[in-house]
Amino acid sequence: MTAKGHIALATTPALIIADGLKSKLYILFLGFVFIGALLPDIDEPKSFIGKRLGFLSIPLKLLGIEHRTFTHYLIFPFILLLIASFITNSYIQIAILGLSFGVLMHDVGDMLTKGGIKGFLYPFYRDKTFRLLPKKMTFYTNSIIEHIIIFILILIDIFIVIKVLNIYELLNI
Repeated sequence: MTAKGHIALATTPALIIADGLKSKLYILFLGFVFIGALLPDIDEPKSFIGKRLGFLSIPLKLLGIEHRTFTHYLIFPFILLLIASFITNSYIQIAILGLSFGVLMHDVGDMLTKGGIKGFLYPFYRDKTFRLLPKKMTFYTNSIIEHIIIFILILIDIFIVIKVLNIYELLNI
């Protein structure tokens, strides 16, 4: 999935999950969901985040870390959740939870593509490629299908913000 696709896919459920949070925590959670939705691609120097954080992505590539490996494994967001469980500051905890959720949604997005995620349940099934749909129903990254999905998700997000969350209450107007 493209960076736009990952953010669009993560935003829809994040808007609903964050609904019960106070406005400052709501914005913090969403911001870190966006970062988390891009973070797993840090293992690819040519990705949106990899280009901006080359000082991290290039060494990962030089160390032999392949794209869609460790940063895409289910264990990665669970490590973040474990860290969050030891944090007592609610702002830091919400940030880490948002990051973890964004990473998980990134993985969901990649498992909707033809490539899937090989070894998603690492250390189990290291050679199995995981997809959420049968391969015939998946799509290629940056394809017209992905762009249609992004468009639909953006429309849903606008509906959620306007109708469900009541944008005026959120902005305290």
